[in-house]
Amino acid sequence: MNEREAIHFEDAVARIEAACERLGSETIALDGAAGRILARTLVAEDDLVPFARSAMDGFAIVAADARERRSFPVRGRAYAERGRSRLHERGTATAIATGAPIPIGADAVVPLEDVVERDGTIVLDRLHAVRAGDHVFPPGEDARRGDVLAREGEALRPQILALLASAGHATLDVIRRPRASVVTSGEEIVAVSERPAFGEIRNSNATAVAAALAAFGAEVVSVEHVRDDRDALRRAIARAAERSDLVVTTGGASVGERDYVKPALDDLGASFAFRSVAMRPARPSAFARLGESRIAALPGNPAAVSVALAELVRIAVAKFAGRADTRLPRVTARLRGDIHGKGDRTYFAFVALGIDADGVLEASPLENQCSALTRTSADASGFAVVPPDRGDVRDGDTIGVDVFDWSLVRSAVRV
Repeated sequence: MNEREAIHFEDAVARIEAACERLGSETIALDGAAGRILARTLVAEDDLVPFARSAMDGFAIVAADARERRSFPVRGRAYAERGRSRLHERGTATAIATGAPIPIGADAVVPLEDVVERDGTIVLDRLHAVRAGDHVFPPGEDARRGDVLAREGEALRPQILALLASAGHATLDVIRRPRASVVTSGEEIVAVSERPAFGEIRNSNATAVAAALAAFGAEVVSVEHVRDDRDALRRAIARAAERSDLVVTTGGASVGERDYVKPALDDLGASFAFRSVAMRPARPSAFARLGESRIAALPGNPAAVSVALAELVRIAVAKFAGRADTRLPRVTARLRGDIHGKGDRTYFAFVALGIDADGVLEASPLENQCSALTRTSADASGFAVVPPDRGDVRDGDTIGVDVFDWSLVRSAVRV
């Protein structure tokens, strides 16, 4: 296979998935598990919560008593605390706080706003009938014993962590975060802190790749820049591979005179899953195995790097991390503008997403799709995906969009 034999994009995705196995697990404290991937499915060992609780501040009574009387003397108070109270007797009420256990003998709660209280007695609003179970959280409403709380491969969001905390899971088995290294290359590249001379540019790719890897869930262990030198690249990649599950390189991935990344990988004995992909941008992207490490070789143009990170590298990190979802979410949107298809390549066009007044998701192609720009990817919220041979997509057509930043979706709808 040579660089000019580009494989179909979906084939590239499949080969990355096949090349990356889930890493081992580790046990960590619940408080440090945000964003991690669960290694095994967890179930409730008990009902959550195992007792009936008040859903309101109000008064606990026997609902049937409210058919015969509207006035109840208040005898006692119940709070959200250890222990359980008891209804004094039928025909009386217990003042109760939200979350407090329902007193023994009571079966309903009347909210404060539905009564008039005076001289130690409450009088019920006659407009409100009282039924058993009113304003009561029954036992096990959150979960019953044996219910699944979180599944293997699920990302641990704050809400899931709260549920697991309520079930008593103080420690969790999670997938080890993949270790990743970044190697950028190019004679024209200088550090971000430097002022570039004529013909030079700052190293935005190192920032983009390291930030993306961290956002995908990897632990970035090293970032190194190398000049366009085959031996130097070989040594840098070898160093990175020794300490990493995944190495991402940028620049030097094509077939030019100074494109040394793939030759350096050949020198190291790397086994390629593919050397180029029929996609635009990022066609020169390659994926290889070097020992126990995987190498994602990306082109140097910033917008191409952005596409390759989101559509290819993300999958490798997700597979290592054991995520159930490896791909970006793809939605259908109405196109606002035209996109020219790219023949036999899958075309990823940067778009800004918005929701119109009718609630329809719309995708507006950005004006400048040049792969050499950093601004293009910074202004986009997703990629409009034009499959090979679809041809041109016109204003008003529907199209699939891979969304990478929902926070940038602008809405004309106000609910």
